Amino acid sequence: MITILPARLKLLHFPRSHLPHVTHAIVKSCFFDDIKSPEYFFSFTENAYEISVAANVSIIDQGFLPFLTSCPDLSTSPDIFRVLQVDDAGGQDASGKRISELSEPLAQGKFSIFYMSTYQTDFVLVKERRMRQAVQVLLDHGFEFDQDSLDMYHHNIQELQMIQQSNTSTDSLVSTSAESYASSIQVHEESSTTNNDIESSVLKNELRCAGLNPHNRSSWATTMLKIMSFPELLSSPISTATATRFFSYTATSDGISLLADKHILNLFEEETLFQDEDTVPLRVIQVNLAGTNLDRCGIVRSISHPLATDDINLLYLSTFKSANIIVSADDIERADGLLRSDLEKMRDLLNDIVLEPLQ
Repeated sequence: MITILPARLKLLHFPRSHLPHVTHAIVKSCFFDDIKSPEYFFSFTENAYEISVAANVSIIDQGFLPFLTSCPDLSTSPDIFRVLQVDDAGGQDASGKRISELSEPLAQGKFSIFYMSTYQTDFVLVKERRMRQAVQVLLDHGFEFDQDSLDMYHHNIQELQMIQQSNTSTDSLVSTSAESYASSIQVHEESSTTNNDIESSVLKNELRCAGLNPHNRSSWATTMLKIMSFPELLSSPISTATATRFFSYTATSDGISLLADKHILNLFEEETLFQDEDTVPLRVIQVNLAGTNLDRCGIVRSISHPLATDDINLLYLSTFKSANIIVSADDIERADGLLRSDLEKMRDLLNDIVLEPLQ
């Protein structure tokens, strides 16, 4: 079942060195925004290459960007993204198959997507300007949508079109077209110079995927703030400022998900976490895409399909500049071997994969 969420998101990338500048924004986003609103969405991921945030437009524009004006390596998405929430009975045990099957028609339809696996559900981020076509493609391929969210989406689209028709002048249309064309040219130029930087790495850390009890927020708020903004204050084997770590926090009105080193999860009281009894240790393969995943189509499919075909289950987490493939510790060598053998093919693939159409 696919549900269209009302959230409208932007993507943000900045280096770890600028974390102290956005502590206030992180605190506000996690604990003081309207976290019970169906429009609320906040995802924070730190890996070896970056800190990546996917959040409501207002959180990015008003919360983060004012504190990052001096950041030399700051990037934001020019597009606004909409969110598809994907649920099925298979849960995490069938996530690899689900990722591969869902991304296939979107890749064929030339949609650039961000995929985010969490403890509770999966999220697919699609550019708002192409959302209607993406929904139709999935419907045509037999994917089931929550009818209420589908009706609400179509209603909002009709209202937006009426407003745009009444407010848009010929001059603004010409200006927008020129800006879009310039943006597409810039993407072409950046992609041609960064594809050779693609690399992959495997972290030694053992990860776990868990849910966080939102009703116990007061008991874990300080711990979460330390994890995100002040890791040097943690009494953890990987708390040093120079340590490479992987941490992802994703929150909506329906739940909070953590994907983190087991030592980080051990910092939380047992009653604050939701974990499956038979949960297995996980490892992460990080693929540095150098930002080419923002506009290129088929990347999620090209990575997930070979693993799913070889019966390797996976979680997938897109960030601004990377793909993060999470598999069981028992499967890490086999998965890494498959991806590494295809690394050169992946460089060629990214050169061959077409850019997403503007419309």
